[in-house]
Amino acid sequence: MPDSVRQSRCVLATALLLTVAASLSGCASTPKDAARAADQKAYGAKMAQEGFWREALFRFERASKLAPEDPELQNNLAVALEAVGETARALTAYKRALELRPDDVKIKRNYARFAEYYTSLQRASGPMATPK
Repeated sequence: MPDSVRQSRCVLATALLLTVAASLSGCASTPKDAARAADQKAYGAKMAQEGFWREALFRFERASKLAPEDPELQNNLAVALEAVGETARALTAYKRALELRPDDVKIKRNYARFAEYYTSLQRASGPMATPK
């Protein structure tokens, strides 16, 4: 694996862990759902830290179904989607996270980093939708 890819994944993992540390609970419909979402979110963060991005993505998607209004979870989902190369879905998740908490510095920072990457990807591969 090239050093640039390894470094990008480390940056993604760090951003994800900082966001997870900010909140392990979500806006779930029941206390049981909230607990399950928090468990999935925490396990997803652990998997991301170890570089198992597909597993992290799976966990964040499960947690998102239980706590769709959790902005940190939407951010984590976006980071994992970005890590596995699903940039269109990552863009949607980042936008959702920003809708839920527009003034969150960590989410805004992650989105700004993603937008820069997404724009460079657009330049390299031709016309794509530009993040707004």
